Amino acid sequence: MDRDNILLFVDTETTGLTREDRVISLGMVELDLETGATSCRHLIFNPGRPSNPFAAAVHGYDDWTLKHQPLFADHAESLVEPFDRAGRIFAHNAAFDERFLKTEFAIAGLTLADRRFDCTLKAYKRKHNLPGGLDKVLDHMGLPTRGKQHGALEDAWFCMRVWLWLNDLPLPAMPNDLNRQPENWIEPEMKPIRGMRKILGSV
Repeated sequence: MDRDNILLFVDTETTGLTREDRVISLGMVELDLETGATSCRHLIFNPGRPSNPFAAAVHGYDDWTLKHQPLFADHAESLVEPFDRAGRIFAHNAAFDERFLKTEFAIAGLTLADRRFDCTLKAYKRKHNLPGGLDKVLDHMGLPTRGKQHGALEDAWFCMRVWLWLNDLPLPAMPNDLNRQPENWIEPEMKPIRGMRKILGSV
């Protein structure tokens, strides 16, 4: 496998925007430029802290659900390999995803190779001199924009399509399961009903 032909497109959803916030999901799309083959991974994590309400409105997972998921550290070793295998790594607004991912790997006691992530947002703005928000780019491409709630795998796939479009390369067909459940999903326990103990005590 020629490393230069392997591109990795990533996206993270997080509990918020501050340096204390944590990753709650990771979407990864690996593209082999030589064959056009793609492979995807989508994982969810217990961030160990509540989500900002604005972030929760985007990623769609409540704190109760997230507390039942595995830690990022539980999967960190298996996730290093795709990053090391890729010749280049891309994200839309890459500085954000790079910072959060490097922090998560560091917490897990691992280090990503010292490479900057390439940014499709900056590439779009350089080429078209227009605002580079992902929905604005998708609209420019003639593609449907995302809803208010969207996931990491969906955004990683769109990041790949933006890069291919910017480089005048053919766009692969959209999979039907970009919003599928993360591969490491753990079904949470039933959420306690507020006041149930009082109700039961009165029976």
